[in-house]
Amino acid sequence: MSRKITAEDFLQIKMVSDPRISPDAGAIAYVVRRIDAEKTRNKYLSGIWVHDLETGTSLQFTGFDSSDSSPRWSPNGSTIAFLSDRNKPLSQIMVVPADGGEARTLTHNEVEGSISSIKWSPDGSRISFLFRATPEPFTKAAIEERKSKELPAPVRVHKALNYRYDGAGYADGSFLQIGVVDVATGDITILTSGDYHCDDPVWSPDSTTLAFVSDRNDDSDIEHGRSGIWLVPATGGELTEVPAPKGYKGSLSWSPDGAYFAYAGNPDLDDPWGTNNTRLFVLPSMGGAEARDLTGHTDRSVGYLTLGDVHDAGVGDDIQWSADSSKLYFPVGTFGDQIVCSVPLEGGDVTVLTPRTAEAGGFNLHAASGKMAVAIARPTRAQELGILTSDGSIEILSKHNDAWHAEVDLPEPEPVSPANGDGGTVPGWLLKPSDFDPSQRYPFVLYIHGGPHGQYGNTLFHELQWLASEGYVVLYTNPRGSKGYGEAHTKAIWGDWGGPDYKDLMAATDWAVAQGYVDEARTAVMGGSYGGYMTALIVGRTGRFQCAIADRLVSNRHSMSGTTDFAWRHELYFKGNSWDNPEPLWNCSPLSYAAGVTTPLLLIHSDGDLRCPIGQAEEMFAALRLQRKVVEFVRYPAETSHGMSRNGPPLLRLDRLNRNLEWLQRWLG
Repeated sequence: MSRKITAEDFLQIKMVSDPRISPDAGAIAYVVRRIDAEKTRNKYLSGIWVHDLETGTSLQFTGFDSSDSSPRWSPNGSTIAFLSDRNKPLSQIMVVPADGGEARTLTHNEVEGSISSIKWSPDGSRISFLFRATPEPFTKAAIEERKSKELPAPVRVHKALNYRYDGAGYADGSFLQIGVVDVATGDITILTSGDYHCDDPVWSPDSTTLAFVSDRNDDSDIEHGRSGIWLVPATGGELTEVPAPKGYKGSLSWSPDGAYFAYAGNPDLDDPWGTNNTRLFVLPSMGGAEARDLTGHTDRSVGYLTLGDVHDAGVGDDIQWSADSSKLYFPVGTFGDQIVCSVPLEGGDVTVLTPRTAEAGGFNLHAASGKMAVAIARPTRAQELGILTSDGSIEILSKHNDAWHAEVDLPEPEPVSPANGDGGTVPGWLLKPSDFDPSQRYPFVLYIHGGPHGQYGNTLFHELQWLASEGYVVLYTNPRGSKGYGEAHTKAIWGDWGGPDYKDLMAATDWAVAQGYVDEARTAVMGGSYGGYMTALIVGRTGRFQCAIADRLVSNRHSMSGTTDFAWRHELYFKGNSWDNPEPLWNCSPLSYAAGVTTPLLLIHSDGDLRCPIGQAEEMFAALRLQRKVVEFVRYPAETSHGMSRNGPPLLRLDRLNRNLEWLQRWLG
């Protein structure tokens, strides 16, 4: 007999990601991230597993008491390299024999910092990586020394706007640089320097050169989206820029024949919020010719767009090539689905490879055999390892969440598309309690996603399932402004948050109430980030909801524009600026509607949130409390960030869920 899902159940869910097929196509290495539910219940652990395709068995290789990630097979298949935190605070690259055995540290890096994006050279002699050093005053040793001498914390000096990043903290003049380590000797060479971030390093097919993406303009903190493609010899030397169109570039990939670069890009320099579809471009590796857009005709956006709270999505290489360099493979977020597609190098029709009504949250193509491994999730199934079959379905290979699924009842979300009153529809899903009786009337929750330019979709979302299990009818939608439904849908709220999106959300609520099983006297609205913004704006405009929860909200666009971790370019996406034309920013701020709030409002925010700083909640709380309105402010500590509800400390995530439920029960019964 299955049971209802509980708040604590997210502690049991395991997240599968980053599948990597071995060179002989006989095995798949992948990552399993879990919460240490047996001990502290407040720690994430990740380990490397290997699935044998012949025997059908999975074996854990690493990560029993540490966090290991990014498994990468050596070109000859004898070794798996991976990242490990077992030597904290030093991040290291480790290697383990592919047939089992003890892992050993390869890098022996004595500089504190973070390592990411590891890749073997095609000849197997070196591994490239990204490295950001921890500035010396903020290393563990320096902090402990100051503490022992009772000295104050060091002063921070900022010279550019990109001085902090949500989830990573303050940069303090440290930038992502490219390094290589010699596999035989462990010798490390850092290839780049300067006050510029490097990203997406990829090897040339002959192992002599690394290409990477970097915006090396001195005002890159002000004018975004001018990243270029650069080359550096693998042994060190001068950088060379490849002539390429301006605009955002990411997910760089070098074709096996060496003739082309592929990248995901947005050439519009005046689109700082990414309302355009991200497109797949190819460019001759020598540059000089205009990049060709292979996906613009589809009105689909390349990348991982689907939001969730119990998945690891977008881990791995976004753009992959066939062995003969004639075809490219890439992820697309569309109509709530997360799919893998392919397109010929010469352009033409885009082919959908993975199933609909699912989230392919990461994939790996074995170019020689054509096999494709996929990390797959569905609305009622947690992530597992799968492999694409010849008929386009996914064969599930792993069973990490089978025992949990066997005991928990998860209702299937019902796709809905109510009319929005402007000639369109509001795509979304309705979750009902598992014992739903249409003759009864239920309390109702409208849940609004963040972004705003992302999408809810066909993946497991623990919090929404749990709210339904507690007796609520839950409606979650992709109103205008969401991605996945074409550029016109996304651009509909360009600089106009609270316009068409507000109409869509109210129309969807009207539709739900009209179904007859929603109790109009017991309705709530809630959401996080942009969803928190819309929640606060809605209760300032209407008193139709009996309570509301605004999580990590934006309340004041004027103050937000200069305090977030990405300072806004003014007069582009939003009209107005913060110094001599503040009115447009203020007029669409929820704080400007605070006098009209009559709905009890719960504010959830984190001291460590650098995307929507804590002051956004403080301003709203003060404005409502000074008017003696019903408001509470739950403030989480500095070790939490903007993504606390998805990847914050597990016990604090659990605390947040229970506080949300208590608020709903207090006002809706």
